[in-house]
Amino acid sequence: MRKAISILGMMFFVVNFSLAQITIDGNPQEWTGTLPANVNSWKYSAGTAGGLNEWIWRDASGDERNDFASPNRDKRVDIMEVRISSNNTYLYFLVKMNDIDQDSMTGDGAPMVQISVDRDRNAGSGQEWLGGWADTKVDNNARWEYLIMTRFGSNNPNLRVFDANWNQSFVGDAAISATNDAIEGRVPWSSIGGAPGNATFRFTVSSYRANTSDNTWGDVDNNPNIPHALDCVTTTGLNTWDEVSDMEINFYFDIQFLNDQPLSVQTVSLSAIAGDSKVTLVWETRNEVDNAGFEILRKAENESDYKLIASYLTNDELKGLGTNAHGKRYTYVDHNVKNGIGYEYKIVAVSLSGQRQEIGTIYAKPGVEIPSKFVLYQNYPNPFNPGTEIKFDLPESGYVKLEIFNTVGERIAVLYDGYMEAGYGKTIRWDANGFPSGVYFYKLSTGKYVDVKKMVLMK
Repeated sequence: MRKAISILGMMFFVVNFSLAQITIDGNPQEWTGTLPANVNSWKYSAGTAGGLNEWIWRDASGDERNDFASPNRDKRVDIMEVRISSNNTYLYFLVKMNDIDQDSMTGDGAPMVQISVDRDRNAGSGQEWLGGWADTKVDNNARWEYLIMTRFGSNNPNLRVFDANWNQSFVGDAAISATNDAIEGRVPWSSIGGAPGNATFRFTVSSYRANTSDNTWGDVDNNPNIPHALDCVTTTGLNTWDEVSDMEINFYFDIQFLNDQPLSVQTVSLSAIAGDSKVTLVWETRNEVDNAGFEILRKAENESDYKLIASYLTNDELKGLGTNAHGKRYTYVDHNVKNGIGYEYKIVAVSLSGQRQEIGTIYAKPGVEIPSKFVLYQNYPNPFNPGTEIKFDLPESGYVKLEIFNTVGERIAVLYDGYMEAGYGKTIRWDANGFPSGVYFYKLSTGKYVDVKKMVLMK
């Protein structure tokens, strides 16, 4: 039998492969990343004492369900922080609650955390219902392939992991601490589909009270239309009931990994614009974490090795933002090139601790030849995952805009918006990390020319 909570009624109130690891003991001292400044917001932070990056969510205090007769508020499951980290062996998580009391850490009424992992991020693909008879499901765009559940109700230190067919395994380990009001755990990547490499995964996080069978407490009448989730990561409303009253958690979040760690610098676009005896590199970041700056490496088409040509240590324009949720557009002009020779450029972000992250590579051939007409080429590769290059010829210098649209006509990205010199083979790269698989359209606009082409992102 599931434990009952009586209902008052519907009350409406949302980098390199690393050997570093985190000790699972319920003590958050190894999680040293900086919290977001605002509640109901997230950030990436170079983080743990072991040298791993962190994705951090700061939740609003006191937003747990308040539609129950008793208890009206349950601070034991009031989520305050969620932190996720990783190496090539484990996915780590830390969930801090408002107040976990000593008497209910384990056994009947113990706090429970469920974390769903949507690896393919395809709408309608995977399982929608959460576990333990939770009567709560995830958004259709976040249906999961794997579900992670803590087992403090039965006083077990390992985790229960389900696949989308409800096959279960008991793996990893977790710890709960009343002193630190924290739940900490790790699950082997091998039990949830394998290490992420450079992929982006989608997560939904929620909290419950558990019984001794590690199922969720329900309402007093066991009404299957009343969800059991008591708090969740969401920005909807002032109270979790606003989010889950329809039995569905619609809020989810994506974490982009680089070499199995949460990514510290996310890019939106990268372009190389060839001119007369020069190449202009333009790239835009979506956000940055502990980013000291960028290095630019180059090799000519007749060379086998890259050479460093510019660094943030000697060029202030290449200095990073440190930690910033909004990112920036960067520009670097390489004048030390010859017309008619192709050059490949590599841009590398360097963290404050010296870790290096390759942003991308791109090709350009400077020259004075001017094409006779506008041409927008098919992107390459196509289909692609996660990056592709868009090339075009410009017969006239002037204003250029390159935009990305989804299938319903919504503009989802602007890759370039500004002046560009005439020339062949203008190249702009789109990094589609964070976007789901599907058909997209890219639109090139100038003062005299507009063209649109289709491309396919296949993850």
